[in-house]
Amino acid sequence: MTARPLPRSLSVELRLQLTGLDVRTQFRVLPGRTCALVGHEAAGLSEVLQAAAGLIPARGGRIALGNEVIYDSAAKVNWPAHKRHLAWLSAQSPLLPHLSVKGNLTYRHRDASRTPRTDVHDLARWLDIAHVLDHRPTQLTHAQRFRVALGRALLSAPHALLLDDPLAALPAAERAPLLSVLADVPRRCQLPTVLVSTRMDEVIAMADDMVVIHEGRTASAGAVPQILSDVSFGTFLDGEQAGSVLEGEVKRHDIDWLLSEIDVCGQRVTVPATLFPVGSKVRLKLRARDLSLHKEMPADTSSSNHLRGVVTQVMLAGDHGSYGAVVVALDHALDFSGDSSRPPVHLWAMLTRKAIQQMGWAPGHPCVVGFKAMATQVTGWH
Repeated sequence: MTARPLPRSLSVELRLQLTGLDVRTQFRVLPGRTCALVGHEAAGLSEVLQAAAGLIPARGGRIALGNEVIYDSAAKVNWPAHKRHLAWLSAQSPLLPHLSVKGNLTYRHRDASRTPRTDVHDLARWLDIAHVLDHRPTQLTHAQRFRVALGRALLSAPHALLLDDPLAALPAAERAPLLSVLADVPRRCQLPTVLVSTRMDEVIAMADDMVVIHEGRTASAGAVPQILSDVSFGTFLDGEQAGSVLEGEVKRHDIDWLLSEIDVCGQRVTVPATLFPVGSKVRLKLRARDLSLHKEMPADTSSSNHLRGVVTQVMLAGDHGSYGAVVVALDHALDFSGDSSRPPVHLWAMLTRKAIQQMGWAPGHPCVVGFKAMATQVTGWH
């Protein structure tokens, strides 16, 4: 009798010894959620995934799927890679050239005691490869080969999905639709998913939580908007693109002006028209250098967006630096129950030291954050 694998969380605590780097990290991912591991390219992120999958040895630690321990250095438990049932997908996930697409999809399904969460043909239709099931890999586009590799990973009936920068080899123009497919996998299949990517747009589109690894240690961990809206990590992770990530809901489309309105903390933000229907959850990325701060609502400005908030922190780059950062907690519009207990949503602006001092910004000051509709980057969200 076959049995479909039940959804289970993935708990990872690992110690790795790499050349010139001692890595220690831990994280837990629930079914249906994605955790992104981020940091510099030499931070050992891919090696953490490889050790979790059993592809390279770890120095120590513990890995569990739900209550089932698959690796525990202290207890001498070390399941081989093929028994861990952790699906692996990277930019170098080759297909077998002598098999058809259907043959590649079903190649890893060898364990009769395990049943995939979906049928081959249903999965092929969802991945938009049903029309090429009889093709060989050499007849496929880059995007189609990626979809086949993803389908093969999902048909192996995994307990978790490990994504090692899987879109890195694809042309930039082909990444967006594939990113949308990847983002839907954890919830569709109820899999805990771990993502390693150097591109923050992929993290924003896919991840619920993130772990920042710096010099071999966990520097911070939490929800994606929280971490990416933190000044101390923004420039470290995203350079000149650093800023804040806000979660909102599409409320209205203005067909005449080709604009969309999004609710953020009960306040409205106008963005260039999106294809997300009304009611969709989205994330907005705002670069810190694109924001302006005002003491009152400006009367004459080309910026169509103005969010009210309170300054919570002012940071200057030294006494003689040319710039600084001002952190603002956005006001929540009260609902009918008068509940104002929701956690604060922060964003930060990068301003010149002169502007900060002349305006006298200090914690506790009410302010209005202004930015143009064109300054927003909108990403779909579940």
